[in-house]
Parts: sequence; structure tokens; C-alpha cells
Amino acid sequence: MNENTFQKILARKAALFGDRQLISCARTGKSLTCLQLKAETEAMAQMLKAQGLSAGDAIILMMENSVEFAVSFFGITEFGGIVVPVNTGLKAAELDYLISDSQAAAILLSETFIDRIPVQYKKERITLENGCTLLKIARQTAAGDERSSLHPEDTGSIPQPDGAEYIQQPNDTAMMLYTSGTTGHPKGVILSYRNLLSKADHIREAHQLTEKDIVLCVLPWFHINGLVITLITPLVSDGRIVIGGKFSVTNFWGDVEKYRATWFSGVPTMYSHLLARGIPRDKDWSSLRFARSASSPLPVAVLEEFEGICQVPIIESYGITEGASQITTNPMPPLVRKPGSVGLPYGNQIKIVDPDGNELPAGQTGEVLIRGENITRGYFRKEKETKKSFTGEWFHSGDLGYLDADGYLYLDGRIKELINRAGEKFSPREVDEVIYRMDEVELAATVGVPDDVYGEEVAAFIKLREGASLTPEQVKDCCAMHLAAYKVPRMVFFIDDLPKGGNGKIQRLKLVDIFKEMKKGGN
Repeated sequence: MNENTFQKILARKAALFGDRQLISCARTGKSLTCLQLKAETEAMAQMLKAQGLSAGDAIILMMENSVEFAVSFFGITEFGGIVVPVNTGLKAAELDYLISDSQAAAILLSETFIDRIPVQYKKERITLENGCTLLKIARQTAAGDERSSLHPEDTGSIPQPDGAEYIQQPNDTAMMLYTSGTTGHPKGVILSYRNLLSKADHIREAHQLTEKDIVLCVLPWFHINGLVITLITPLVSDGRIVIGGKFSVTNFWGDVEKYRATWFSGVPTMYSHLLARGIPRDKDWSSLRFARSASSPLPVAVLEEFEGICQVPIIESYGITEGASQITTNPMPPLVRKPGSVGLPYGNQIKIVDPDGNELPAGQTGEVLIRGENITRGYFRKEKETKKSFTGEWFHSGDLGYLDADGYLYLDGRIKELINRAGEKFSPREVDEVIYRMDEVELAATVGVPDDVYGEEVAAFIKLREGASLTPEQVKDCCAMHLAAYKVPRMVFFIDDLPKGGNGKIQRLKLVDIFKEMKKGGN
């Protein structure tokens, strides 16, 4: 791919497509053409440079999906800044860590989130001409000397001559995106233009995207799935982007119909919510060419119910932040899609290894290792974690899975999420799949919780569909019909909702914390 920087892509789109609409927002009605996006990106860059920001500076970006987010994202990179998108749900203490760890020079945000920012960063508050709020940060090194930007060796950025316009280079750092930090502090994943755009090209190829496609964006752009799949990839494929705002069952089908969306990318919980609320028969979704699911395994029962009602294929995929999103995906029809599988690698090589690093044959479960030009070069200022994550060019994903005889990947969850009951180790997904077969269930997640006798015991947390009822005994009986005795939940909890991350993915490890709190309270 020759267009290996954002500058090249935006210049080509402006030249070829000019006044063709590129991005529109279903909630605000605001839209931009290809020419306007390029012009506003350049204007944003000039505004930020006028505030003393320069190439190599890390800039926190805290906004909901919006036209302003897109302009800000590309505007920061236009002058060589490094975008650090952050979850809009983070609180002050969490943001304080990210601001410090990323050595951010500024925070660019919507006014809505100003109260989330720690008070010490609000001293210099600037309203830009386009209405965005900028907070400049005076940072100090350990020696007490002010540091104006990330060191080039930290970021891969190539310094430009004084006074020269910044020209993006493929290996320059475009973005740092922080992992969820389910164990320890979040880590800043360094991603270059080459990482992001080579992956976007692979996604375009895998999903057969063209300029006729219209994506409805319902996943947040502060997460790798939403950002690369639904913002960056349509730029590469010359498609159109419709911002649906925060996912809403109420708005979703109307947006599909109004904007004639041809595809969207979701997570399993979204499909469960859509089914639980009922698919509206008075809406026209015939424009949909396919739906996409990633971020966590999609229960087969959910896939089959959605496809049966909507007659729209769900393309299951697998991605990681360190790989700039998608690693594998099921191919598009009429090629073979395998329910329960996350498909074949596109633009990547994968292999399955045992704990000693030996490659395993088809059918045997081990850790998924990945290599390709989309893989990060490491974590910012975390040399030990970076070295631990790589064996040569192969990245250790931390995910468990196996390949079938055709090379399709099947995931069994995260290594750290395996349940170990009296020495019997198994994936919680096995139990989830059975529970999701029950019509009354909207969401379910199984975890291993501490137990004095067995080390861990099996607990299932369930959100029921509205108006439905189940007993713990019914859940256990259903599981006992399909699973070995040691996999059957000994405890079943019905709760109002399950904890989710910013991308809608169920956070199993937080369920363990909920169990511990319940136990403390005597429940």
C-alpha cells in the first residue's frame, strides 16, 4: 500500500472525491466532505501548533464519537503529535495515571468532560476556535527540568528541520492506546502509521469493502476495534462513515434504515441486547451486507438467532490492541464461515504454542502467537513488559486457542481467565455457550471464584431478558446435561447487568471482585 500515512490518504481523497460526503453524525446532523475533513484537519493542526505544541508531543484525546473527534485525531497527527485516545468513562484518578505515564503535553477534550480532569491540569484552559477545549500541561522530568515532548527514541518519530512542515513517515508513532489494565496498571501500546494503515488495508481486503459501503459506527473510537475498523479503514476503502453515537437499541435500526448502512462492527453484548429487545419488523435493514463481531467470543446461540431473524451474516473476527485491531476473521460469503471460530489470518501469521514455546499441531490448545507489520514494537516506557511479550518477532497474545485442519482459529479465552477447579482447567466460555442456549438469558459470564476446598469454584452471573424468570437449579440442570460435572456452576447469581468495559466487552475479572464483596456482606 503506497498510502502509508494519514496525510497521503487525506490528500488523495480530497483530490479524487472533493465534495463527496465522507463523515456524518446521526445525532447532530453535522457532516464533512473529503475536502472539508482535510481542511479542518490542517486548521486543527495550526491551532494546536499556535499553542506551542510540536511534533513528538503526546496529546490526550477525550471525546465521544463525533465529527470533532475525527478532526482532532487527524489534526494532532498532522503536525506530528501523538494521539492518546482515552475512555470517556474514566475518573480523575485513572486519568491522572494515564496523563503521567504518557508524559502528555496537553489534553484535548469536549467541555462535557472537563470535570473529570484532575484539578492540577485545569490551570491553563484554552477554548479553540472550533469549540474544543485544550488543557496544556507543564511537565517536569525527574531532575526538575521541563520536558516539551517525548524523546524520538521513545516514539519512533523522525525530527523535522526547524520551521519545516511535518511530513509523516510510516514508522513514526501515530498513536498510543492504553490497554484495559485488568492486571496492574494499563500499558501504553505504541502504534505507528504503518501498523495502523497496513492493518486497515488487510481489513478492507478481508471484508471486501469498497467506496459503495457505508459503515454505521456504534463502537467507541477510544477503543482499537471502533477506531481502526470504523474510522480509519473506511478512509482506506473510500467508504462513507455514519456516526451513530453511543450504542442504543432504540436508535440502531432507525439509523440503519435512514443512512442505508451496509455494515457495522459490534461486540457480542450488542447482539444480545438487540435480540432481547426484539428485532423491529417495521424497519428496513435490507441495505446491510454484513455485520461484524469482535472483542470477545460470540456465543453460537446468539449468532444463529440473529442470522435467522435478520438474514444478515455475522462475520466473527479476533483482534488485539497490540496488533492494531483485527488479526483473524471469517471470510465473506460465499466462502466458508465457521460458527464459534474467529476465522483465518489476514495480513498476519499465527501459531499455537505450549508453555515451553513448542508449536502445537491442529486441534491442540495453547497460546496464540502473532507476527506481522501491524504488530506494535512495544509498550511505552515498559521495557520489561515489552521483552516478556515477544519471542523474536512473535507477539504473545495471552489468548488461548487452537487451529482446526483448515487453519481456522478457535479461541478458548484468556490464559488468566481459565477456571482451575481442583486441578481441572477449562475455559469459562464452555459454560457460557450452554447457558446462552436458554431463551431466558440476555447476558451470561462464568468465572472461577476462590474456594477453600477446590481452589476455585464455578460461578455463573446472568442477566435475564425482560419479563423472563429462571431458577439457579434450572441453570445447573441445563449445564449438567451438556457438561462434565466439574464444569457445572455451583453458584448462580442473577444480576441487573454485567460489568463491561468501554467497548461493551464483559469484564470477567470484575465479577470475581463482585463475588468477594458479596461474600464479605454475607450474601
